[in-house]
Amino acid sequence: MSDSETVPLAPSDYSSTYRVYPQRFYVLFVFFLLSFDQNIIWLTFSPIARNAEKYYQMNEATIDLLLNWQSILFIPFLPLAYIILNKQNGLRKCVMLVATLTFLGTILRLIPLIISHSSSPHFHSISMPFLHAGHILNAICYPLVTAPVSQLSCEWFGLNERTRATTIAIIANNFGGTIGYVTSPFIVSSPECVPRLLYIHLGLAFVACVLTFLYFPAHPPTPPSPAAQQLSQTINEENSSWKIHMKHIWQCLTTPSFLLICNAGSFSYGIFNVWVGLYDNILIPQNYTEIQTGWFSFGSAFAGNIGGIAFAALADTRPFQRSFKLLLIIACIGCFFSLIWFVLMVPSYFSNQLILSSNALTIGFSLGLAGLFQGAGLPLFYEALAEIMFPLPESLSASILVQWSNVISLTLLFIAPNRGKLVNFIVLITSALSLIMILCARFTYKRRDADEKIQGIEDKATHSEDNIINDTKYGTISNDILES
Repeated sequence: MSDSETVPLAPSDYSSTYRVYPQRFYVLFVFFLLSFDQNIIWLTFSPIARNAEKYYQMNEATIDLLLNWQSILFIPFLPLAYIILNKQNGLRKCVMLVATLTFLGTILRLIPLIISHSSSPHFHSISMPFLHAGHILNAICYPLVTAPVSQLSCEWFGLNERTRATTIAIIANNFGGTIGYVTSPFIVSSPECVPRLLYIHLGLAFVACVLTFLYFPAHPPTPPSPAAQQLSQTINEENSSWKIHMKHIWQCLTTPSFLLICNAGSFSYGIFNVWVGLYDNILIPQNYTEIQTGWFSFGSAFAGNIGGIAFAALADTRPFQRSFKLLLIIACIGCFFSLIWFVLMVPSYFSNQLILSSNALTIGFSLGLAGLFQGAGLPLFYEALAEIMFPLPESLSASILVQWSNVISLTLLFIAPNRGKLVNFIVLITSALSLIMILCARFTYKRRDADEKIQGIEDKATHSEDNIINDTKYGTISNDILES
């Protein structure tokens, strides 16, 4: 990504140029930090469940509920996030709200430690309302950090940077959970160390909040691309009413290619997340410990982040800018065969007999490959849907994708709770179905077409204008010959 990239602006204004600004990296960093904080705070008690249960005198069901607030509140609050994003200065308002709610949530969780003590007989009853309130505020932020990812990259980044920017915004949330899962057990070595982790989270939220309120511009001084200009005009001109939003949603739901790609991405991402959460249950028959399955989860998530960045960088190069379908097919095939390898090494839904022998290395490697290819495809789903539905706001296609993915995850958790073998089979089938849907979908690049069309017109106009200036200043070759 280069700060010096500029392209002509619009046919009506030859003196202006599209350009990108250095501030875009700061904006992306702040958003990354906020999304990172949101997920690491959400995951607070899961990696330290035993110590947290002793410290707060609570049971496993309470820890599960603190985690589940995010899934419960995601569906009703996602439409609100979309409405905010499509108001004037919507991205800034959304980010400010995330910074505020996350910070307040971390403060609420510390209040019981200030007004009471863990040795008090009433500590449990005092702390539970504050813990739930803090996690509810943090859960409300989840749709606010998942819906804007494509819109942020469009508003701030150039034509050949958008996929990478979207990827970084997406993996920020996953990266928070990945780091939290590994570092939290080291920070909380005993029940008495639980407050230490809460204070660290407060510090992270405070830093992100300060950075956000010190400086987070609503938009760049000038649009970085024709698509960004179109998005700005759409937000400024349209009446952001429910009627308009429902019309846009209906337009998405009646576009066959959108439905195929959205379903492929939602099934792949939603079911894969549930499957990762059941590693413990799936690997129990092979006597793997919680620590080992935790490292398997970390490896899979980390590989997914690497895969996303690698495929996004590839998609931003000129040969692959119109190859989302090819890249998604590669990602789905890689994920499918990785899953087959893993399924053959563990007891299946149909038989307890192992087809392939395994050890910790082969299990970890197969899960890492599955995570790598699944993570590689996720950002491409966001960008492909934004391309197909242009000029509708990028936040709309992203919202539908994550909403449907969340519904699928909740449905699967309700149908098959702790049924590792069944989910093992389902994730394999849906991986194959996702590949079939991608093969059947027609990928279009309306946003890129609009960008390149305007830039092409402007290149010709600028070239003609330069010729006129040169002819006026220096004369043509034929005129010079005649005059001599």
